[in-house]
Amino acid sequence: MADRTHASQLDVSVSDWFASIHNGTLTDLFKAMTTLGSTVGIIAITLVLAGWLAWKQGWRRAVLLISGVAGAYLVNTFIKSGFDRARPVGAWGIEADGSSFPSGNAMLALVMYALAAIWIVTDNSISRPVKWIVSIAAAALIILMGASRLYFSVHYATDIIGGYAAGGIVVCMVVAAFTRGKRPSSR
Repeated sequence: MADRTHASQLDVSVSDWFASIHNGTLTDLFKAMTTLGSTVGIIAITLVLAGWLAWKQGWRRAVLLISGVAGAYLVNTFIKSGFDRARPVGAWGIEADGSSFPSGNAMLALVMYALAAIWIVTDNSISRPVKWIVSIAAAALIILMGASRLYFSVHYATDIIGGYAAGGIVVCMVVAAFTRGKRPSSR
């Protein structure tokens, strides 16, 4: 349940909707998503993806993935300290601490999975069906990680939106750093 005195109408509506769909199966799914989006989960997945990228595509993409995730963590910490928004009062089912805006889980998930997907999709040695599967899986994981934070009422909808927006900026900056100095390919 959202604290109705400090929440927008969007925050209240989304909170009410998530509260209306609680059930055992969704609780299990969203607990798994929360675990994947935890600090330990993000670090572990980032390192595994970076290792794979270094092996298959070279160290530069691996370093940029790690740098992007680390940069997103720093940006998130900085933004949180500026807003210092309290979390919703109705949190349940999982532990969450610190400020609410923007959602670190949503932001880090977007940066990690989007960068990994971009590096895979732009690899000419990978087949089109695999690229589609990776893109869909990355999008689903990003959405589910944000939704898990809403399901357990540890964030407002605007926290998730803010996390995704800030994460999107970080992704654009990393991709720009990667492509800087490269000439466009002629087709």
